[in-house]
Amino acid sequence: MHRFNTFLVSFLIGLCVLAPSSANADQVSFQDVLDRSTASPDTIIRYGAAEPQFIELYLPAGVQEPAPLVVFVHGGCWLNSFDVEHGRGLAEGVRNAGFAVALVEYRRLDDEGGGWPGSLNDITNAVTVLAEATNPDYNAENISLVGHSAGGHLALLASQPERGLPIRAVIGLAAITDIEQYAMGESGCEKSAARFLATSPGDEQTMNPAKQARHSNIILLQGDADTIVGSEQMQLENAEVIAIEGAGHFDVIHPGTEAFSTLISVLQQLHIREQR
Repeated sequence: MHRFNTFLVSFLIGLCVLAPSSANADQVSFQDVLDRSTASPDTIIRYGAAEPQFIELYLPAGVQEPAPLVVFVHGGCWLNSFDVEHGRGLAEGVRNAGFAVALVEYRRLDDEGGGWPGSLNDITNAVTVLAEATNPDYNAENISLVGHSAGGHLALLASQPERGLPIRAVIGLAAITDIEQYAMGESGCEKSAARFLATSPGDEQTMNPAKQARHSNIILLQGDADTIVGSEQMQLENAEVIAIEGAGHFDVIHPGTEAFSTLISVLQQLHIREQR
């Protein structure tokens, strides 16, 4: 496992400060993300019998060798009212940068088996299926796990060393890193965090990335104008942190924003380091 280059982190932060995009100036909304999510997957992979247990696989065109794989865990406050659809714009943007992308759908609150530990088990099972596929159309030995918001919370837990998944790096996009702290708030998403914790009373610390062993290569990207997940969620020990000036909660998953360009730069740098 490689640690991310701190010089590059500083460079990317400076890039975001010096060259804010028009999309950042008028922060991206959830509807903007949905409007951009028009891509269709190349393949659907099922990893379980429940309706939400599937993966949408997007493959880059014109790539001679199997591309590195980005596994994306969407957010939506752990609720089944937010599904994989809103990740398709991100999938298209990352695919266009030369990566294979796996969008993971999973059981969420109000799905049978959703909550703890079902939601996390779905993520780990999906990554396992992707990693153990026979002759896949992607590089199964070069996997980055990316999660947005509540999906970032699950990605951080899925990447724990004890789970043994072959993940090179985990990238949290406005990730909820301390769910216990987050659940103390009064917004709708914060109340959903409390609901998630309540699915298994007594396991709150086990559900909390901030209080568990973590992957050795964690990168957190978040806009400093995010009103859904506060900056206190970026205070995760040993993680590399990139704060993006003027970006809101959804800028990080919308192609065309400076925040999304930063994500692509991070993924490209990780791939370069793996080739050395």
